[in-house]
Amino acid sequence: MTIHAEAREKAHFYQIGTEKFIELSLCSFGLFGFYWTYANWQQIQRQGEDISPLWRTLLAIVYQFDLYRRIHQQATELQEKPRWQPVRIYVLWVVFTTMPIWFLLNNHPWGSIVLLLSLLPNLLANQSINRLHDHVLHFYAQNTDLKAFDWGIIIAGLIAWLTLLVAAIFY
Repeated sequence: MTIHAEAREKAHFYQIGTEKFIELSLCSFGLFGFYWTYANWQQIQRQGEDISPLWRTLLAIVYQFDLYRRIHQQATELQEKPRWQPVRIYVLWVVFTTMPIWFLLNNHPWGSIVLLLSLLPNLLANQSINRLHDHVLHFYAQNTDLKAFDWGIIIAGLIAWLTLLVAAIFY
């Protein structure tokens, strides 16, 4: 997933439109949230910080709070006061990310679907990012259009959702 050159240079965080974020999160059963986290750390690294986006994503249970804190702090500095607190959405994210693991370990059928709830805390943070970037990015750089890869995720996700629906109805 490539980002527009202007977004790569001027954006404080990873830029993605709200609708696109929701569509990709739902169609990937919540796994897009991990890419979103990685892309945010990658953007922070581009700004000169000596961090490893891959490790910060793999150890998200430790670093996700720091990401939320940075987003909140940047939004507050630019008078875009978020209506969420980093600690609260971090706790929600931890619960919504670890709960599916418990479900899957206990062979509960809802395990993979419950991961979708992790999109809610990330969605709040992403909306703050979008408000931040409304001031610094042109509309064409705001990553709202679906590209071929995005469509591939959506089509594969819809097929998976329909398969689950058919399986739930007939089994």
